[in-house]
Amino acid sequence: MKIPITGTVIAETPVAGDPDDPIRVVNIDLGNVSWKLVRLDLDAELMEIEVTPSERISENTGEVDEEGNPISRSRKTTVKEREAFVEYARNHSLEKMSKQALYALSRSPRLKRRITGGEVRT
Repeated sequence: MKIPITGTVIAETPVAGDPDDPIRVVNIDLGNVSWKLVRLDLDAELMEIEVTPSERISENTGEVDEEGNPISRSRKTTVKEREAFVEYARNHSLEKMSKQALYALSRSPRLKRRITGGEVRT
């Protein structure tokens, strides 16, 4: 799936982001999935990622420990839950939302480029 990216590009070949504003996916909650980079497209301002649903989740037991902290337990996820996790991530990607909507939802700025003479352009 594809997600918009944010940050500041300081070099395109090889790709390098500003250490103070690295190139990254917009600040969006993809739910109970992990992801890995498949392809970075600076021209389209997108990152293609592969998502994997969580095999385990933590659930609150409704109990608290002697210090008042909630007690949770880890359990294996069901096939149906894993499918729902992937669907949730899809609903927060370019498969179901526009790039503009994802930037607005995440409150992340568009990708900036500071490649020549320290000038920042978007």
